[in-house]
Amino acid sequence: IMPFISYPFIPFYIYHTINLRKTNMLQSNIYKLYFIKALTWFFLYIPILVLFLQENGLSMAQVFILQGAFSLAVVLFEVPSGYFSDVIGRKKSIIIGIILSFFAFCIYSVVHGFWGFLLAEFILGFGASFISGADSALLYDSLLGLQRTKEYKKLEGRFNAIGNFSESIASISGGFLALISLRFPFYFQAIVVFFALPIAFSLYEPSRHK
Repeated sequence: IMPFISYPFIPFYIYHTINLRKTNMLQSNIYKLYFIKALTWFFLYIPILVLFLQENGLSMAQVFILQGAFSLAVVLFEVPSGYFSDVIGRKKSIIIGIILSFFAFCIYSVVHGFWGFLLAEFILGFGASFISGADSALLYDSLLGLQRTKEYKKLEGRFNAIGNFSESIASISGGFLALISLRFPFYFQAIVVFFALPIAFSLYEPSRHK
């Protein structure tokens, strides 16, 4: 006969179970953010961008305008998107950024003129501003919930290293895809970014600390 579980033990068991589940979700955020970083920094199109734009009839002046448009979009939306992240949460900000990036690469995949590319660059810059900072903030808040904030600098360095490694591998891969067609890297770029979306949805939003 199993011993009777006393009533005071039940709330403790429930609390322990909930706390363990929360710890596991916070821990999983770290690895999920690594995957998101690797996927969103897997820039297949970078090595062939200028060739691609020139193939579509753009001059070098227009290419520089497009790059300036991206930088301008990032600067203009950096503060509003940061405020947005503070209000609605880091997770939602990352999700929105990934969705915008996905649409931007979809546009790049189908348009053939300057104005279409300009729209894509603005959306891409907008999306980048939503992800930028929100991912690092979510990493920090997750470590704070785990009482591991002393590891932040080390993990943030690893976070950036993963992004740089992903970008270098993507540059080589994008060159091979371009041998088929200069538009192929953009097709695959949209797919790679899309794979980051379900991971972002599975993130756990920890309590935010000011």
